Amino acid sequence: MKRRILLSTGILFLFFINVFSQDTEELPFYRNQVGIQFNPIINERLLSDGGFGLIETVSSLRYGYRITRNFTTGIEFVCKFPILTNPSYREQSEKFNYLFYRIGLITRYSILSEKRFQFFAEVSPYFAHANKEVWISGDPNPYRNDEFGCYAAPGVTLYSKSRRVSFDLYCEFFFTGHTTLSYKVNYNF
Repeated sequence: MKRRILLSTGILFLFFINVFSQDTEELPFYRNQVGIQFNPIINERLLSDGGFGLIETVSSLRYGYRITRNFTTGIEFVCKFPILTNPSYREQSEKFNYLFYRIGLITRYSILSEKRFQFFAEVSPYFAHANKEVWISGDPNPYRNDEFGCYAAPGVTLYSKSRRVSFDLYCEFFFTGHTTLSYKVNYNF
């Protein structure tokens, strides 16, 4: 008799275990991400004696899809171009009129994915196209270049409280040897 009571109590306990559990608040997990970037490149041309005569800019548009909380994959389009703000700056030195763009795939791995402040590393193979015209060099032939490349970028992400908006700060290490410090604002949905 004691066994039967003990066994029936155990079976009832297993059926009602979810009834007595406490509700836990799960963080939102948005799968889609759209990121934009528009910032000046801080280099010697921007800070030269001529002032802010030539501002080189980087702009990008990115779409990412979260496979899991840690892994994100997507595609990115990046464009670089100059903005001339001082007409006399063009006459003082040899500058370029150029357009550079690249399109690539992105794979990102994030750690501390449940936190608002996260670390990540991403890798991106890409195709790049550059077209330059030299203004004062006397060479009438434009420069064109197409290439495939890759970069790796460690960085940090800060999410808003609702986790809808995030801010990425990262450093791109290109396999060609140069580095770029960059940031991006993302909308998650």
